[in-house]
Amino acid sequence: MTNRTRNLFRDFIGLTAVAGLALGIAGCGSEPAPPPAAPVAKKAPPPPPPPPPAPKVTPISELMAQYGIDPRVNLSEDLAPDNDEGRIAVLRFFDGFARGDASRLKGMMSGMDAMVLGDLEKSGEWKTATSNIIGIDVRTGTHPVVGECALAVFMVGNQFEPQLWAFEITGDPASDGAEFDAQPSPPDMMNRLSGDDWIAAWFQILEDEMARATAPDEIIEIPTQDFTEEETGNSSMGAPAGGPGGGPGAPGKRKRPKGPKIDPNPGFAPGSK
Repeated sequence: MTNRTRNLFRDFIGLTAVAGLALGIAGCGSEPAPPPAAPVAKKAPPPPPPPPPAPKVTPISELMAQYGIDPRVNLSEDLAPDNDEGRIAVLRFFDGFARGDASRLKGMMSGMDAMVLGDLEKSGEWKTATSNIIGIDVRTGTHPVVGECALAVFMVGNQFEPQLWAFEITGDPASDGAEFDAQPSPPDMMNRLSGDDWIAAWFQILEDEMARATAPDEIIEIPTQDFTEEETGNSSMGAPAGGPGGGPGAPGKRKRPKGPKIDPNPGFAPGSK
């Protein structure tokens, strides 16, 4: 009994193994295709590099202390150049006005302006004008044609006098390496400037002045009247028909009345006494 059971168990195991092997062989021939690989996500492009940092500028207060700028010169941060070279040049230029330093300004002005300054210095007007300066309010900006500009309002006594300069950095601004060129200044500019950008307003006024100067003169026609004497066969004493001064078809002409000529000096004849 025991041997028979063992034989049956062995046969069962053998059949199971054979069946499993057969199934394995059969499965090799009809094995399902593996699932497709999951798509690989593309990497996002790297972000653009950050913009370069804005050029560092030295605060106006530090530059004024560093270069010994006269405190009467006022240049606020929001109206100052965006670079140290421009800031130094503008501060030193107007410091020359506050101190009446003509020698420094001559080295920073264009040729024509330097000549005018020399004449003012010789006449004594320069010393008189600069000795009464109470303050200099400065603002800067850029014009698309002229370039960098500085507009200063000089407070002299109880008056305000504006002046505009274009300037260019030509070297070391701490050693007068900049040139300032005065722009035209029409009359009464202080009362004509308006808006937030006075430099743009200044150039607009100059354009308007130029347009008026180059406009053709207006031709004014003045009506004329012909007072030539004219005799007609049908005229009569008094005003002729057609209105004062002339008849129909001949405006502006007066007709001499008919009748004998009147001697303006009766009783006088040539040679008589």
